[in-house]
Formats: sequence, C-alpha cells, structure tokens
Amino acid sequence: MTVYIILTIVTVGIAALIKKQETGLITGLSSADGQRRKGMPATGHAAGWITRQQACNAVCLLLLFTLLFGVSFCRDQVGNDYTRYEEFFHLIPLRQVVPTEFGFNGIVLLMQFLAGRDARLSIFGLFAFITVAFMIKAVYDQSEDFFFSFFLFMTLSYYFQSLNTVRYYFAWAIAVFSMKYVLKRQYLKFVLLILPAATVHKSVLLVIPVYFLAGLSWKWWQLLLLGAAASTGLLFQEQYLRIIVRLYPSYENTAYLDGGTSLINIIRISGVFVLSLLYYKKAIAGNRQNCFYFHLNLFALLLYTCASFIPEISRVGYYMTAGHIFLLPSLLCRITSERQRKFWKLAVIAAAVLYFAIFLVKAQDLLVRIVPYHTWIFPAEISGKAV
Repeated sequence: MTVYIILTIVTVGIAALIKKQETGLITGLSSADGQRRKGMPATGHAAGWITRQQACNAVCLLLLFTLLFGVSFCRDQVGNDYTRYEEFFHLIPLRQVVPTEFGFNGIVLLMQFLAGRDARLSIFGLFAFITVAFMIKAVYDQSEDFFFSFFLFMTLSYYFQSLNTVRYYFAWAIAVFSMKYVLKRQYLKFVLLILPAATVHKSVLLVIPVYFLAGLSWKWWQLLLLGAAASTGLLFQEQYLRIIVRLYPSYENTAYLDGGTSLINIIRISGVFVLSLLYYKKAIAGNRQNCFYFHLNLFALLLYTCASFIPEISRVGYYMTAGHIFLLPSLLCRITSERQRKFWKLAVIAAAVLYFAIFLVKAQDLLVRIVPYHTWIFPAEISGKAV
C-alpha cells in the first residue's frame, strides 16, 4: 500500500510541472498558432525552437511513464488474475482451449518465440509498456488541465486497476485514447484503432456504438426515451442474460451471472451528473467535448442502476466513467464564480482522495489482491513486509 501512496504523490507532483499550450483538443491550436492568426509576431516555438516549457513537459512525461511502467512491470503475483495468466502462458503454446482472444494468444506466442517459453516477465512487461503509454498519451491529449486530470486518473484508481486485469486495461487505454477521434469525427481512425484492440479483449467493441452515440447531439426528450429503454433491464433481466451468455459463453454456469452493482460507483456517477446539471449551460451546452463526456456519464448511470445483472458490470462501465478525468477539470474551470469554483474543486479533490482510500482498503481483498505489492526484484517475503 505504501508503494501506491508514494507513487501517487510523486507522480501527481511531477504532473503539476506540465503545462499544455494547446487551446483545445478539437481546434488543436498552439499559442504560437493563435498569435499568427491575430497578426502577432511568432514566438520561438513557431520558428521551430523547443521552448523551455515544452522541454519540461517532455522530461516530466518521460518520468511519469518510467515510474508507472516500472511499478507495473516489476510486480510479481500482484492481482487476482496474475497466476491465471501464467497458466494461459503455459497452455497457449500447447494449443489448449483458453478463454483469451486470438490477438492476445498471438502476442503470447510471438513473445515466447523471441524470449523463450519462460517469457512471463516479457509478456507482462510488453502489455504494461503499451497500456501505460496509451494511458498517459490519452490524458495529455484530451485534458484541459493535465495536472487535475492526472490527479483524477490516479486517485480514481484507473492506473492501479490495470495491475489486475491485463487484457481489459490494455483495451481500456486504447479506447480512452481513441475518444479524440470520435470528438474530431475521424470515425475511420477510431474504428481502425478499436478493432485490433478487440482481438485482445473483445469487450472494447462496445465503445464503437457507445462512443458514437455519446458524440451525437441529444435532445432532452430523446434522453428521457433512452432512460425509459434502459429501465427495461429491471424487467427483462433473464432475457438479456441469455443474450450475454451467447456472446460470452465462458460466463455460463458461473458466479458472474449473479450480477451485482457498485454502490460507490453509483454515488460517484450521480455526483458528477448533479454537478454537471448545476452548471450545464456554462460548462456543457455548446461544448462538443463536454457533451460527449456528459452523455457517457449518463449512460454509465443508466447502466449501473438498470443493468446490475450484467456480469462484471464495471468492465462495461469503466469505458464510460473514464470521461470523468476530462469532464470534471473542464467543468470546474468554466464556473465563473471564484468562490463556487474553489468550493467545488476542493469537494472534488476530497471525494477523489476518499475514493482512493476506499480502493486501497478493498485492494487487499482476495478478489483484487493488488495489496501488498510484491516485486520479482526482491524476495516475496521481503517485499511483502516492506510495502
């Protein structure tokens, strides 16, 4: 647990040094571009020079990547599915039936060909490298306030959860990165990025219709109809479950079909929803990015409240709640009253820290097993006591 707390404090501190110069994701204009359009003299950046802030950003992003990748790569027996993946690594070259997708199996075979049959660390390392790279790039590209977005990214446990579900968070990171293509209406790039990710974890295919729908301009009566349609999940659970089992046969006759939802996630999503409604006209209406994240949050609220029967519901919901790390900073900076802005920012920070604390406590459960942190660098009995 100590390792995670220190990692969060250090990385958030580093993130505070990063200052973006772009004016927005959709426009993509730099400060120099804006000056040229206004007829102002070009800066050193426009002339091709790297500014001091850009150099600082590059160094800090590299440090963030190194720290997050290092903790992920050096873990040993961390996560409730770690030993299960070790079993997959053994069964895949033997052509045994495994529940993993063909893309993942192909990567395992390739890594074993390059690094030998005992390529466990290399395989985990490769997935950690790609996942962390896409995570950091996604946060940097889409955030209006990188420091605040990164703080939420860490405290809302998205990074730490990736220590547990390797394939899913590989797909999750790519899905979040792909959001920018939906916002820019570059749908072909979006689909071409999601399809390969689906060969590693097919749940990511859900984001193709979900992100497309979130990017539409919904009217209030249409959202009400959507809510009414979602409520059918309360009445026809058995029928929907049959469809899910056909898509995921591995869920049949398992405890996953018992369903269950997350009260803490419902509270979090509801809080974001209420705050969004309070400042809807100022922060969301007319802003394509924030409307997209607002719709995703609404979809997540309907999912958690009306579809609790879905197995491992958070694996669906996290594709939607990822928008919180971008929506909240953007929303808060658009509150014109300085007093209100400070109040809500402190409230969001306090809520995020509380969420992180609750996560760390639950991370010790057998169903999670992220705590304590063990590393293959030191013997398990030493690392287990130390952290």
